[in-house]
Amino acid sequence: MGALSVSVVVNVVMRKLHAFLEQEYALLSGVRHDVRFLEAELGSMRAAIHHCESHDEQDALFWHWIDLVRELAYAVEDCVDLFTIRVDAAAGIWGNPSFRSRSQGWFRSIARKMTTLPTRRVISSELQELKKRIMEIAERRERYRLVNAHFTATHRPRVDPRLSVLYQDIDRLVGLARPMEEVTKMVTESGGKAELKTVSIVGMAGSGKTTLANAVYMRLREENCFQCHAFVTVGQKPDLKKTLMHMLSMLDSAHQQLHEDIDDDDLIVLPIRHILEKKRYLIVVDDLWAEEHWQSIKCIFPDNSLGSRIITTTRKAALAEECSYSSSDCIYNIGLLSDVDSKKLVLNGAFGCEHDGYPQHLEDVFPKIIKRCGDLPLALVTLASMLADQYSNDKWDIPIGWRWLSHPDAEQMMQTVTLSYNDLPLHLRTCLLYLSTFPRNKKVDIDRLVRRWIAEEFILTGHGASMEETARIYLDKLISVNMVQPLLLNKDGVRCCRLHPVIHDFLVYKSMEENFITIVDADHQDVPSNDSTIRRLSLQSSMQDQDLARNGSMNLLHARSIIVIGQASTAPQLTDSSVVRVLDFEGFGGMVYLDGLDKLLLLRYLSLRGTNVNELPETLGELRCLQTLDVRSTKVKQLPRSILRLQHTLMALFVGGEEMISSIETTRMPNDFWQLHKLENLATVDLRGKHVSFVKDLGALKSLRVITLTLSFHQCSDGPHCKELLSSIQKWRKLKSLTIHCGLGCSMEFLGFLSDPPQELEKLKVTVGRFDCVPTWINSLVSLSFLQITICKIGTADLDILRALPKLQLLILGLDFVPRETIEIETEWFSELLRFSVNCPVPWLTFQTRAMPKLTHLQLEFCSGSAMQESVPYGIGNLQSLTEVALLYNQEWCANSSSVVRTVDAVKRQVAKHRNPINLVINNSKVDVVQEVDEETESAIKIQSGNVQVQQVGDEVVRNSVET
Repeated sequence: MGALSVSVVVNVVMRKLHAFLEQEYALLSGVRHDVRFLEAELGSMRAAIHHCESHDEQDALFWHWIDLVRELAYAVEDCVDLFTIRVDAAAGIWGNPSFRSRSQGWFRSIARKMTTLPTRRVISSELQELKKRIMEIAERRERYRLVNAHFTATHRPRVDPRLSVLYQDIDRLVGLARPMEEVTKMVTESGGKAELKTVSIVGMAGSGKTTLANAVYMRLREENCFQCHAFVTVGQKPDLKKTLMHMLSMLDSAHQQLHEDIDDDDLIVLPIRHILEKKRYLIVVDDLWAEEHWQSIKCIFPDNSLGSRIITTTRKAALAEECSYSSSDCIYNIGLLSDVDSKKLVLNGAFGCEHDGYPQHLEDVFPKIIKRCGDLPLALVTLASMLADQYSNDKWDIPIGWRWLSHPDAEQMMQTVTLSYNDLPLHLRTCLLYLSTFPRNKKVDIDRLVRRWIAEEFILTGHGASMEETARIYLDKLISVNMVQPLLLNKDGVRCCRLHPVIHDFLVYKSMEENFITIVDADHQDVPSNDSTIRRLSLQSSMQDQDLARNGSMNLLHARSIIVIGQASTAPQLTDSSVVRVLDFEGFGGMVYLDGLDKLLLLRYLSLRGTNVNELPETLGELRCLQTLDVRSTKVKQLPRSILRLQHTLMALFVGGEEMISSIETTRMPNDFWQLHKLENLATVDLRGKHVSFVKDLGALKSLRVITLTLSFHQCSDGPHCKELLSSIQKWRKLKSLTIHCGLGCSMEFLGFLSDPPQELEKLKVTVGRFDCVPTWINSLVSLSFLQITICKIGTADLDILRALPKLQLLILGLDFVPRETIEIETEWFSELLRFSVNCPVPWLTFQTRAMPKLTHLQLEFCSGSAMQESVPYGIGNLQSLTEVALLYNQEWCANSSSVVRTVDAVKRQVAKHRNPINLVINNSKVDVVQEVDEETESAIKIQSGNVQVQQVGDEVVRNSVET
């Protein structure tokens, strides 16, 4: 063929290729247009769901339409995300039609585009199908007029559950004696001032806030402590005019005939103020929900300097603070019942008795009921009434799982919790529902929860805060409205939270109802049918050799989260889980297969912590969305080099584990891992045996917020290593947590030369290694909340540095010496400290009055030491908020030491006399110290009495002898 013919053929081929690519580009433009349309529709669908769920009246047709919209929203989001990954990431340059270039890059561009043609055509077809479904749902809405309809035929009028509370016999109330005394004291105490004072009672739904407020109100009313009284309820959707009219009628019976059609609010407000201005009044404002409601009411209450009082109740801690008038105002956080009081309440509800009026064979049932209800009064009353009905039919079965809330007798309990749930904005509801993936009573690591929220894209960005910071704000809001329970920092500084059992059951109920989560529990086997759409799967089992996955019986094609908890034998197959965002196998004891991992294009969170996985596939680098990888406590010895391809997404990398500190074999990381410049959380980096250049490269990770390091004895004293580590630390300007593990006897004095520490540091933990004294730069860490440090001496300057830290909540202080004099903790020192742990041969500490005012947990770890009689802890009774004391010593070597015996005895006696009930734990065993001390006292009295009797007998013998 001649040159001319070849040229003609090439030109023809090129024109056809050009036309073909123009056509494909037009197709892509159309796909992009459809994607933008669906993204807009997705926002509208979410808004519609949120708006419709706020309706009080709902019927089956209404909920069916909501379910359709919700499922469609999931499908749209999956399709949009897959389009972004499969097309944009693969082709890379589709937005720029530069394929007209005849360069070599043009041919590579064509080849890459050609590989994405099938994907684009499939996605285009899916987009068209989704648009069709959107139109059908919109037509259905118009056909039945669902969104704006007023549903009036299917709902029953709701009775205010407070009516029964307001007319209870106070003498029959269970578990409120002490709260009544404390709140009454708050109300009546004046502190020498006659100003207006507010006492706010805060607690979760069903905890008895209204009952307690009414009990205090009735007592003070009977005692004539105030000249006028009123008890009004506001509610979530209040009619404030009606509320004020009710208040006025209670203050003055002459106004009972006021008409509801009064337009002028002054005709109600002015008479109330006129009455209250000249009298000492007591007003209860029950069930506050919003700050604007309080602002509308508070203007009615004049401060007449007569010692008037207001009692408010609310579920929201922040709102309770808004109710304050002055510095003397108080907030009372109502707790849950004790197990003893819970049993009494159940007996009262089920049998109308407290003692022997029930069959004794039911004794084993009560602990199950109490655990199910979590000592929540309203739940106990509800379940007691349900069980009473069952007992009358010779049946007494504990309702299984969360299903008890679906019982008709539990309507009031459901209504009470639903009010709190519906009051949350949509994004907080979603975050709260996700907590149902954890088992009941499970302590949830907040860091783990936050990273999973982010992976599921529940977190809205904005206002300059990072995703993680925003997620923690979300959690704080859920805690402040008493939907989530916070737990104190543990000994490792890990923050945890958990759900109350009733809230957990409610969320499981809602999750199942909305198909938000599918929970397969070994106890109940709630396995979905084959045709069910699983959006999130939580496999929970405490039993070995139990196959909860049912080997392919579940369709996981649309699953976004797969969580496997416990000892089930088999994890689900991953090959068909194309849209999964979260894979959490933490602690799973069965076999985990990673085949098909590279197909999970949307995977953002992968935790294999505590599993038997021993190798990660090289295809790990294909997970271009991966944000978190956790392989702690596994058998993985080497991270694949392909992980470096995740440099634009990977934010959290966890390898090794606590057991790695003393182990020679560790998980090796690529030498140039510093390329992962997006890393914010990194643990644990084993520097033992690493060249100094590796330490230097750490400084390139300037986005770090959390890092854990392991050092060798040599590195702690090697000049170049120490210099480069200090340099790297000073480059981590965003660092919030620094943990350093080192060998026994290591000197950490080189850290004292840190000239410019990260100012945002919140946690500093140095294990085993010792300092001569507290480094002076620590006093600049104004955000530090957790500190673990061991020092070889302590003086006034060291204590001044520590006590001045304004946000310090947990202090673990190692004292590597025997004190020659008492270490005094003075008044108002450590004002924010919650947990204090001291490891010292002799814990010779003295706590002065009002020292550590917020301290709840005190731990003393000690051994045989000083022979001085007075070298024992003093002043434990001055720790006013204390709830637990833990003593740790080596029972094998130190149990008979006179120093140890004196310390234990001194602590026991101070704990027994403390005004709070204190949990005393000695070597991880709880001790009933009050009973023990009482028995010792009784024995001493008997001995003393016996001596007196002997003396009296002796005197009588002498007397008789004299007379004779």
